Amino acid sequence: MKTRTYLFLMAAAILIPVALAFWIGVSMLIDWERESRIQRVQETARATALLVDREIAVKEALLRTMANSESLASGNLARVYRLAARLNENDPLSWTIMVDSQFQPVFNTLKPFGTALQGSGRAFVPEVLRSGKTRVSGYFIGATSKRPVVSVDVPTPPGLVPRYVISQVFDTRYFERLFSNNGLEPGWQVGIFDSRGNTIARNRKGADVAGKPMHPEMRTAALYAGSGVLRHVSHEGAEVYGVYTRSAATGWTIVIGVPVAEIESAARTAALYATLALIVLMGFALLIAVFLGNKLTAALQQAGSVANSLARGAIARPRLTKVDEVDALLDGLHYTSQALSRESAARQALQNEREQLLVSEQRARRMAEAQSEAKDGFLAMLGHELRNPLAAISGAMSVLDMPNLRPELAANAREISRRQLRHLTRIVDDLLDVQRILSGKIVLQHAPVDLAEVLRGCVEAKRLVDAGSHRWDIALVPAWVDGDRTRLEQIVDNLLHNAIKYTPAGGSIAVRCRHSEDGREVVVDVCDSGVGLAPELLPVIFDVLVQGPTSIDRAQGGLGLGLALVKELSALHGGRVSVHSPGQGQGCTFTLAFPLRPGGAPGGAVRASTAALGAD
Repeated sequence: MKTRTYLFLMAAAILIPVALAFWIGVSMLIDWERESRIQRVQETARATALLVDREIAVKEALLRTMANSESLASGNLARVYRLAARLNENDPLSWTIMVDSQFQPVFNTLKPFGTALQGSGRAFVPEVLRSGKTRVSGYFIGATSKRPVVSVDVPTPPGLVPRYVISQVFDTRYFERLFSNNGLEPGWQVGIFDSRGNTIARNRKGADVAGKPMHPEMRTAALYAGSGVLRHVSHEGAEVYGVYTRSAATGWTIVIGVPVAEIESAARTAALYATLALIVLMGFALLIAVFLGNKLTAALQQAGSVANSLARGAIARPRLTKVDEVDALLDGLHYTSQALSRESAARQALQNEREQLLVSEQRARRMAEAQSEAKDGFLAMLGHELRNPLAAISGAMSVLDMPNLRPELAANAREISRRQLRHLTRIVDDLLDVQRILSGKIVLQHAPVDLAEVLRGCVEAKRLVDAGSHRWDIALVPAWVDGDRTRLEQIVDNLLHNAIKYTPAGGSIAVRCRHSEDGREVVVDVCDSGVGLAPELLPVIFDVLVQGPTSIDRAQGGLGLGLALVKELSALHGGRVSVHSPGQGQGCTFTLAFPLRPGGAPGGAVRASTAALGAD
């Protein structure tokens, strides 16, 4: 185990108990702060419940005053109506209704006295009259106002005949004023719910949620306990602490929803500051431990480095570490390393020299072997290629020396000699051209050349030699380029010779000349239906001494120089050549591309497009 690790373990042994004690204290602080905040919300909920009870109690007292008034006892209902109207004249969200024992409305302060009112569906009237007690309703829709309301219902004394029920009706928005006067914080959501769990009022979007049921979890909690706290997810998807309490006078439940983050924000802030302070202190302690550990580790590592240098023969130059014991050790190792280094350097120099000689010898041997193999292969192929035409010429000459030779046999022998002589000349010319190109000695005679004319001339010459063995399809358009006409003819001739050579009799050869889409190049395609090319030959077919497929008797012959000449001569003209073949036995297509001459034909000459020359 490293020295620095021991120092870290010592620091951890001190800091971990401190951190544990700190986290226990922070947890207690968070719990205390949370309970304090929740207690404040509970007090606000109880205060809101008392405000609701006070409003209900005040209205109940006024209703009992009217129920026991002399005007009602004497049957002066108009005077009772005026008294009720005065009580509600400054409050559009509250009004008074009086209903007789037969459910028939006597008056409604929303309407003038004497207005015919529709029958009431207030089925609770008999129960209120029988019990003689005040009733506080839940949420319902008023028959006359058509608004969401609640009511406080007070019966007249039992001795009064006929008997009535006087109700103070509140629009649910009436209770929203309690929220604004109760010191609620902006993030809190306060709701009043009736005994059935329906929403009476809420401080936000009260009109939208009036009459809707309480949150199921909160409803369950409120049924089992008159007050408490429930952490849950609200209808809006926010996680809140729901603090609820039940009004003793009405049986309604007041719920205040406070976001969890708001309840715990203060505790978390205090915990954050305390955590930051602990982190700073622990970080400072760790920095000191790291500093001392690095200092001691560096001194020991330097001693180890100096010791290791003895084995490598290097001269160690130690620095002072300000650790006395380590510095003394370093001095001794330094003097020892100087002696060993001198001896090791001498041995290493000799070893390096031997290795360099060995590498040079191996490289020279491999190069000589490769050159020898290439030379032997080329000479063997060249000898074979030269032997065939020479043997044919020798045989033809022997025939010519025969006595009494028939004229047709003599003519045939001379034709064989001329054909083989042309083949021999072609081999020698290819060898000379390749050597000139590789040595950079070939010089092009640039002049304006119509590539279509070059193609036409070469095709006509090859068709004569081909003597109808293949079908030809030619399509040309005028295409003027700057180049050497002789070398361009050589390029085309080699491609046509290659197509004839590898296309069996009866096959087809197509030559097409066209302009590229951008109008900057002329593109020549030479297509055949011959033996095609294997995929492994496509990347190397234009290299020197590479040939396409030939039969075992090498009837086609060749040194593999024709396509290499095509590639190099095309490059000298600023062009390029490529080949495509679907596979063996499926023919191949050679494509040439040369830059068009700026300005087109010289002297403004215009040539008509050449369509197909014909097909044989």
